[in-house]
Amino acid sequence: MKEKMKDSISAAFGKKKALARENLLKWLHEVYPEASGKTLAWRISDLKSRGIIDSPGRGVYRLEQGTPFLPILGNLAKRIALLLARELPLVKSCIWETRWISNWMELQPPYNWTIVETEKEVLESVFTSLTGLSKKVFLDPDQKVVDLYILPLNEAVIVKPLRSESPTFPIGKITSAAPEKILVDIVAEPDLFRAQQGELDRIYANAFKEVRINQTKMLRYASRRHKYDVVYSLIPLEHRLPQTSRALK
Repeated sequence: MKEKMKDSISAAFGKKKALARENLLKWLHEVYPEASGKTLAWRISDLKSRGIIDSPGRGVYRLEQGTPFLPILGNLAKRIALLLARELPLVKSCIWETRWISNWMELQPPYNWTIVETEKEVLESVFTSLTGLSKKVFLDPDQKVVDLYILPLNEAVIVKPLRSESPTFPIGKITSAAPEKILVDIVAEPDLFRAQQGELDRIYANAFKEVRINQTKMLRYASRRHKYDVVYSLIPLEHRLPQTSRALK
């Protein structure tokens, strides 16, 4: 039934990769001429909930591509989350792992770092709380520290500032990095994400092919990190939305 509906709704798109909301509503009105505007808006929501279309940008729709980003947090990341919840329950943090990026790479880095991002005001408190872990913990390391002390490690914990309006999502009760954030951060922080720099095109191509990415959200965050042009250029042409523009800045 879902595939039949997907084949039917594909007529609305024709050869277009995406449709603006008003154009999709216009097509739905032609199919359901008696329906009210509220009913047509509900139909769009229903199509999204049934996995037939998705919204990769504000007011933009396309036939669903990729799957939801559902990474698995390792035991160390879970331990960190529990420790912070117990010792610093009011602190906002974002926890994720660099091995998630490896799924989109050809050359697999020989390490997995757990990234713990939090507000600048509590960085040292979070760092202190985590120093009792069995893994080495580093506080907002610069290039020299990364080169000399972190790159040789198979595992490490890196505590660094959480940028405002970072795209995040929940994994259970843990706040983690959304793919929109990860893809921008590896561009904005080349000293930390050294291993990924030679494969940015491949990483972006695989990420866009495999998981759902909201381009509006990603480009807004890229703009905040002053990397809009670079990030925009890395979006694969076959996935780049025609409505996406610098106006999003």
